[in-house]
Amino acid sequence: MADKGKNKARQWTGPLIFMGIFLVTLILLYLGSRPPQYELEINVVSPYDIEAPRSVVNRNETEKRAMEAQSLVADIYTRSDDLSAEALRRVQDFAEAVDASYQALRTKQESPSRTQVIKPSELDKSSEALQNQLVEELGCDFELEDLKQVLHMSSSRYATFKNRLHLTANSLMAEAVDETELSFRIRDYLNKLSAREAHYKSDLVLIRTFLEQTLQGNVLYNEEATLNARQDAYERVLQNPILVNRGARLISSGELVTEDVYALLQELKLVEVDSLDYSALAGLSLMILVVLLILSLYMHIYEHDTVGFNKRFLALTLACLIPLLVAAYLGQDYQVIPPVYFTAVILSAYFSFQTALVFTMALIVITLPLVNFNPAFFAVAICGSLLAAHYARNHLVQEFFAKLLVLLTLVNFAASLGYSLLQDTGLASSGFMILSSVLSAVLSVIAAVGLLPVFELLFNDVSPASLVELSQPGQPLIRRLFLEAPGTSQHSMMVANLADAGAEAIGANALICRAGSYYHDIGKLRNPLYFTENQTDYNPHDELTAAESTEIITRHTLDGLEMSKKYRLPKSILEIVVEHHGTTVLGYFYSKAKKEAEEQGLPVPDPADFRYKGPLPSTPESAVVMLADSTEAAIKSLKSRTMEDADEMMRSVFRIKLEQNQLKNSGLKFSDIEKIQKAFMQVYSGHFHERVEYPKDEPKDDNYQAAAPASTRSI
Repeated sequence: MADKGKNKARQWTGPLIFMGIFLVTLILLYLGSRPPQYELEINVVSPYDIEAPRSVVNRNETEKRAMEAQSLVADIYTRSDDLSAEALRRVQDFAEAVDASYQALRTKQESPSRTQVIKPSELDKSSEALQNQLVEELGCDFELEDLKQVLHMSSSRYATFKNRLHLTANSLMAEAVDETELSFRIRDYLNKLSAREAHYKSDLVLIRTFLEQTLQGNVLYNEEATLNARQDAYERVLQNPILVNRGARLISSGELVTEDVYALLQELKLVEVDSLDYSALAGLSLMILVVLLILSLYMHIYEHDTVGFNKRFLALTLACLIPLLVAAYLGQDYQVIPPVYFTAVILSAYFSFQTALVFTMALIVITLPLVNFNPAFFAVAICGSLLAAHYARNHLVQEFFAKLLVLLTLVNFAASLGYSLLQDTGLASSGFMILSSVLSAVLSVIAAVGLLPVFELLFNDVSPASLVELSQPGQPLIRRLFLEAPGTSQHSMMVANLADAGAEAIGANALICRAGSYYHDIGKLRNPLYFTENQTDYNPHDELTAAESTEIITRHTLDGLEMSKKYRLPKSILEIVVEHHGTTVLGYFYSKAKKEAEEQGLPVPDPADFRYKGPLPSTPESAVVMLADSTEAAIKSLKSRTMEDADEMMRSVFRIKLEQNQLKNSGLKFSDIEKIQKAFMQVYSGHFHERVEYPKDEPKDDNYQAAAPASTRSI
């Protein structure tokens, strides 16, 4: 029952912690993103100078301008085919009546070849009759003299007149023309025609007179098109609203609060209200929920083995909450000062560049409401965070913090200056933004340095500063190793050089590899003479069985773990101490055991009895130290000191580790193995260079003593 209760509690732990982080973040964002509120009413003099904390649409002014644009749209008229046909029919009726009178005057012509002479009395009579007919049929009262001119024309002139009349009428009615512009269009058309014609130009005046009375407008009011045009004009203004930009003065002290100003203050939530802003709460909740779910998914996939709900998780949360607290307090007034670079430095130092970058980008997104979604903060923070996360990994601390401080300051200065130039924000605003961003960079790095001891305790890990300190020769364990096991001390120094080069080649933490190499064999301090690098002429294993020797040799990793805990070495060093042999079989003693069994007539021993107890290397750093340790031991056993032999031996060591699956939990790839091998070879290239051969006959004196031959390593 107790176990069931514990399992049930564990099932609820994750959701409860998630909800707690969600609520804390929501409270910080809601309180920190709310602008200052003022006690104001309409038609009251404002005692405050109020500026817009963000850009906002001036809805009242936009609505007024939209209605004005709507009212300015003219009525739309469209051409009517019926009206055009009716107008042309009137012209046709006019032409037919004139033509009938014209032909009637010429029926008394005695001979077609002779020029007809029309009597004035007959012309007057016909003109008057035509005038009355046109009044009756068309309602047009033409001047009698104009009609006489037409009826008195010669046949060729009359034919030209009729043709021009019909062409002009058809051309005018082909387009949409209203009553008010009809006369102008007739005159304009005939003026253009007069400029091209050479004969009978005076007849164009008659045509204009007749058409002005005969033709009529051919357009009708299109109500639907007019309404649509006015609606389009209205919506165009709404789609391009009038904005009140961030920082614009809404009202000055001593000014009267008008309805429009009060509406803007309400829109920007600058007027005091008693109720919660539920829309803001909903928006913030959705944004936080999405970000936290993405981070949870990332941690489940990439950091599941590194972080549970423990002190490391607490440190991770704290590294993100500290900048968020600063942003909630200062973000409204100093919108580029939130120190998100602090998170990038801390997480990059204790996790990885990838994790630091993901969490810092998420923090920048969550911080945006606290700085009124200022794009300058986003642009500058992205640039600075990329540099901080990249540069905070694998650097010596004394150099690292000084360089990071300078580089981050320069990057923030350049990014904020570039943004100011692009946006043309003005000298005062630009200077304030640049100063704020530089101050944020400086404070972030200083805070990271100052709080490193706290995070070391929470992460149960080492900072770069502690790694450098642990690597100093004066450290108690390193000093003991030098005095009590000098051979092991020299071996550890060489392993450190190899591991450092290998870690740099694959992008692992070189500081952890170097410090771990110094401590990886401290377990040998329990029995230093049982390890060949510390032996002279006497080898105690000659008096022991293979099983007894194996027990002593394999015990040094567990002894090292016990000593590491006693001296409070960090977790990353402990892993290297206990994992650097994995579950490797001691080939020398296994062969000796088989020989002993054969001599005594016993069965072949189990290889598992001659393995290290493990565990396997669980990090790239631990695997690099394993390869460096095995390589150094193997190369030292070589009698030939050539690069070819070293390369062959090194590849053999690497192949054995792979065949025994010693690296399967380390996260190393085959490409990493190849890079490590090349890095090791570069280190040995400096050790195997040829030296000047000394003469064999050397001078002797009483103080001369030949150097003792170096011992070789067999285990």
